[in-house]
Amino acid sequence: MIFSRLALFVLIAVSPCDGFLLISPSRTSSVALLGKSSHPVISYIDSVPTASSFRRAASTKLSAGGFLGQEVDDDDDDDDDETVGGDSSSSSSTSKIYKQTMTPDERKQNLAAMRQIFKYDLNDLQARADYAGWVQARKDLKRRQGKDPWFELNNKLKEAVLQDLGDALIDDLVAKIRAVGGPPPGVTHKRKYATVAEIYDSDMSLGKAEAIVQMEQQRLNSAKWAKLLAEREANEKKQAEEDANTNPYLKAEEEARKRREKTMRILYGKVEEERKKKAAKAKEIQEKYGVDKEAFMGGGSLLDKAIESAKKQLEETKLRQQQKGGLSSTGAADTNTPISGTTPSDAAAAEEEAAKAAASSSSNNGKRIPGDMDMTRGEIDVDIVDSSDLTTNNVRVQVSTSYNAAQSDPPMRKHSFAYTIRITNTSPTDSIQLLSRKFEIQTVGARQKDVVKGEGVTGRQPILKPGEAFEYTSSVPLSVRPLGTTIAAARMAGEYQFNIVDIDEAAGKDADGNPVVKVLSGPLSCQLGTFHFIFPEDQRVKPVRRASDEEDDDDDEDDDDSTSTTSPKAATTSSANKPATSVASTPSLPGDEDMKSGKILSATNDSSEVTTDGVKVKVTSQYREERSDPKMDKHCFAYNIRITNENDYAIQLTGRKFEIQTIGSAHKDVVAGPGVTGRQPVLQPGESFEYTSTAPLSVHPLPTTSVVARMQGEYTFTKVGDSQPRQAKLAVFHFVLPALDIA
Repeated sequence: MIFSRLALFVLIAVSPCDGFLLISPSRTSSVALLGKSSHPVISYIDSVPTASSFRRAASTKLSAGGFLGQEVDDDDDDDDDETVGGDSSSSSSTSKIYKQTMTPDERKQNLAAMRQIFKYDLNDLQARADYAGWVQARKDLKRRQGKDPWFELNNKLKEAVLQDLGDALIDDLVAKIRAVGGPPPGVTHKRKYATVAEIYDSDMSLGKAEAIVQMEQQRLNSAKWAKLLAEREANEKKQAEEDANTNPYLKAEEEARKRREKTMRILYGKVEEERKKKAAKAKEIQEKYGVDKEAFMGGGSLLDKAIESAKKQLEETKLRQQQKGGLSSTGAADTNTPISGTTPSDAAAAEEEAAKAAASSSSNNGKRIPGDMDMTRGEIDVDIVDSSDLTTNNVRVQVSTSYNAAQSDPPMRKHSFAYTIRITNTSPTDSIQLLSRKFEIQTVGARQKDVVKGEGVTGRQPILKPGEAFEYTSSVPLSVRPLGTTIAAARMAGEYQFNIVDIDEAAGKDADGNPVVKVLSGPLSCQLGTFHFIFPEDQRVKPVRRASDEEDDDDDEDDDDSTSTTSPKAATTSSANKPATSVASTPSLPGDEDMKSGKILSATNDSSEVTTDGVKVKVTSQYREERSDPKMDKHCFAYNIRITNENDYAIQLTGRKFEIQTIGSAHKDVVAGPGVTGRQPVLQPGESFEYTSTAPLSVHPLPTTSVVARMQGEYTFTKVGDSQPRQAKLAVFHFVLPALDIA
């Protein structure tokens, strides 16, 4: 049937009712007719599409740039076709003036029309495969969003809250929302902003609806192409049979082929018969003269055995080279489930096994690409940082690094580093599944980059719901020599592949224990930002200094999160031409009088344990005689801290703050910094995080007490899913000298 293009103009008189909706049956361009308006409303229903126009719309190629191949925007109003607040920065809201031009009744009717389109019209058009109408209805939905400034302000407020852009910007947006009348009547929200489900009273987002329609269209196209290919193959087969029966040339070719096959069978039979005769003769000679039986009866000649042995030796040589200079991308310890109570020897054995497993995996090594010239020269052109934080495609990837002295052998140019990666799903609506990883690493002085690829992350393909994070730690053994022009040992970057999925809760879990999911779109990629592995201070090439300028730097050689009476350990995050920055310190505080006088009033405990807000912090200390020099008033202590989550919810450690006062001093030094040992671990209920650090002290003991310092502090943590910071106390404890060292 051929449809003529019609244009309906409907004139509606003023009605005492609240209003009703007029919906086009073809494109569903919904219009709310307001009954309480002072003027009649004229609604235009778009013309009914012809069969040819429908075919053109249905055959439009799908693309990521626009849904259903929407490549050209025919609307005059460009602003209405853009996602409200999608491309503009939230900070621009401070300069833009918003004014509400709609009455509360008009806003209510506008919201009702938007919900009608979102919840029913789009689904109906999808079911009827009216893709042109679907696009038109979606444009109508965006136009209605543009009429009410609250929608744009709500999107900006949502972005500001999720990205933590500051209380000033959030308060400004909240004030502007109040100025335009708040949300439309009928919208209630639990957070500071309204979600898609709360606005449209629906559980499905626009992105998910687009993905479903796109997958359905792809399925139909695939079925159509499969049918066309099957028909083509059948026609070609039928044509070949007809040609074979009617074409004399093809018939002669077929007969010649059969003759060749017969001849080859005869020749192969003769060759096989000759081989059997030679094998029998060889066996006879072996039995008579005692020649090596395996050389003749083991499946090949002596030459074959020699070639096989050479191949085996070549494979062993390649494996040893990979073990010497390759990367260890496996052997990662998932810090989402921290394991406490392990000894250093256990950890070393685990990392050694991980390195061997990585070296034996041929799929992860062997590919190389040209490297960066600044790394080859050792003259770095960018800031040298040992961490990165990058968000792409609603996935945030954070990484931090540390030097593993226990697994390093500097005289042999072997340096081991550990890096911790945290992957967070920042999408408010979509769940994702991590599929694979790809890393590029280049050591300083090298001309090429090593490429490391693998399936999953630490042997798994984790599923992250909105707001969830996955964290793991891996190691990198490098064969590299420090250069005097830079502190960097290597540069690393990469990406992760993931799918946007829909978790089927009703289907339970698969055979591997993972939730059953349905892939909505993908694969997509999220970037691992560029960062560097930095040599510790004692491994860097230092310039030659005159004897008069040399200083005693023993206190700065500690590679742990150490604390001294002057300043904490310098952070390794720095640029090539700038000095290393220190952990953030606040001005000194007044000290305790008993520590100043040396007459300790409290118990001289060298350990403590306290529980605050469901988090238990236990500390023990020990004197390190091998790193101390009493004659020079240098005393080194090690302290072990164990943090246990006794709540029924997961927490994340985000920062620390310590106060330390040496004996005889009138002030306390305050040391504060983000994370714990450069990380921000997540602890599930009942889990613990344990680490050991050192405190090199330069202090002269007093004869009245064996205490040389007092320390206390707190850890900052948050409940997972809640940004409200909380504190867990580190109770007071002392660094106590052994009796034999009391002066």
